[in-house]
Amino acid sequence: MKWLPILAAGFAYFALGGLWFTPLFGKQWDVAVGFDRPARWRPSALYYIGPLLGCLVGAFATSWLVALAHPVTLAQYLEIGLVVGVGYGAAITAVNAISPNMPRPGLYAAVTGGYHLAGLVLCSAILHWMA
Repeated sequence: MKWLPILAAGFAYFALGGLWFTPLFGKQWDVAVGFDRPARWRPSALYYIGPLLGCLVGAFATSWLVALAHPVTLAQYLEIGLVVGVGYGAAITAVNAISPNMPRPGLYAAVTGGYHLAGLVLCSAILHWMA
């Protein structure tokens, strides 16, 4: 396994989250979880470190599955990303959204599950591009 493509994919997945949960769907996520973002709110380092580590692990796991599947074409890589994104990222997110303290579980599942789907497909595309 090549570490540079894994790191590139993981950091791209994380960067997508910065876009996804701030200008694109940040307000919807806040509504979904019932978070009233204070005007000058500054999250702790853990708010960034935890997702970064998760994205790197997701990129590593996707790379491992790519190594097992031996895809050749971009379409085959993207298929792996779709399977992982829907089968793990979106599905697990939807299950977690059902917790009793989630104010808007459907919205949370759509926003967060959609992010993991897009992020894992992005990981697969980068792994293909850097193969």
